[in-house]
Amino acid sequence: MLTLTRRRLLAGTAVLFLVVAAVVADRVTARLVAGRLADRVACAAGVARPSVELAGFPVLPQVLGGRLDRLRVAVAGARVGGLRVARADADLRNVRTGDGPARIGDVAVAVLVGYEALPAEVAGRTLRYRYVDGLLGIETQLSAVPVTLLTRPTLTGGRLTLTPTEVEVFGIRRPAGKLLDRLGGGPDLGRDLPVLPAGLSYRAVTATADGLLVRVGGHDLTLPAAGGRAGARCGGA
Repeated sequence: MLTLTRRRLLAGTAVLFLVVAAVVADRVTARLVAGRLADRVACAAGVARPSVELAGFPVLPQVLGGRLDRLRVAVAGARVGGLRVARADADLRNVRTGDGPARIGDVAVAVLVGYEALPAEVAGRTLRYRYVDGLLGIETQLSAVPVTLLTRPTLTGGRLTLTPTEVEVFGIRRPAGKLLDRLGGGPDLGRDLPVLPAGLSYRAVTATADGLLVRVGGHDLTLPAAGGRAGARCGGA
């Protein structure tokens, strides 16, 4: 006959086993769903298969309810509208899945464009880029004089503008204004960014040591069931 202490020990062990089994099952479900979502994003967006992580615990009730609290998606080496992107990290909240289009309540995306992806020549002038104290430094020549334009990147709607704040000539920095006029004016460094899907908009851009970091956000988005690769059906999550 089992003693009271032993019965309690066995009961505790059984409960612990059930908890561990539930956690393992939940994590396995999370990995499977993340894999399916990665395939769906790759199909719908026409990009390489991304990394997908389901946040929150437990995941199983979210999956059964067809509504995921939060997803983190990372894509490396994509091309968007002719622009080469080194990396894109997306934080998606309130994602409703199913066999049809997926719906996303809120999304925030950070897109890193490496300096090597920026134009190497503008209006016949060779350009080189580097990060300088929170600004984007652009090395070029004006009136045969080697200069570095220190620019502050900004966004106006869907256009990226690089506004010179200072000019560095032979290691000496001076305000850009009149000096640029004397040197024949700076090149037009702005460019139109790729058109975003409905519901998304450009929010901010900053210069970093690795490239330009462009932030995009939006609400109430729809991820179509048909994708960018020959209109392929991308299925459900």
